[in-house]
Amino acid sequence: MALFISLFTISSGYAKTIGPSRLMLTTQDWAPYQFHQNTEMKGLAIDTVKCALGSISQPYQLTMTNWSEAQLRVQSGAQHGFFLASESQERNEYATLSAPIAKQTINWYFGSGVKPTINELSKLNLKFSAKFGSNKWFWLKRHGFNVIKQPRDATVLLTLLKRREIDIVLEDQRVFDNALESAGLAKDYFRSKHMETKQMGVYFSNQFLNEYSGFLDSFNSAVKKCKG
Repeated sequence: MALFISLFTISSGYAKTIGPSRLMLTTQDWAPYQFHQNTEMKGLAIDTVKCALGSISQPYQLTMTNWSEAQLRVQSGAQHGFFLASESQERNEYATLSAPIAKQTINWYFGSGVKPTINELSKLNLKFSAKFGSNKWFWLKRHGFNVIKQPRDATVLLTLLKRREIDIVLEDQRVFDNALESAGLAKDYFRSKHMETKQMGVYFSNQFLNEYSGFLDSFNSAVKKCKG
């Protein structure tokens, strides 16, 4: 079952906004970008999103749930947007990505005794995985990797990799480093290899953007100022 945690803010005074009376955004618990701590949402992405929405006087509600549910809520029209996310063809069919909020470094992580090499032989004979519902998980599936398990977070990925239930993991470097630190392990506990670097932002539903045509430009300008 999904976990829902909400945070509200209302703009001061009677400033006119270019968006709805309350913008509904959904996200996942994905430290260090966004996480729940002591009844408050915190993180690199949370700070930038809150700054941008505050600068354009946009009231909002943030909901934290699992990643698959977050995307489905936007696709169905129940929410206006989800974050943080990298661009994908599937998401572009129903939503539009904002200006970059954070840069994502994606690495391969190799279990003990696994050679740090990705080739046609290894992709079929070794066991791969990534966070379920992420671009990385679907990319592995589309490209013929032997994908097993449906891990919901980096902590589960780390545990499976340490136990060698999975041979190779594809994950965001900051997120995996955070999981290693929480587990009391050194950042170089697993051998790793850089795969690619992507930009991530907020995906706003196209239905929402059609209704509030000036919102995305204003939000993007605010994001750039907040990042500074």
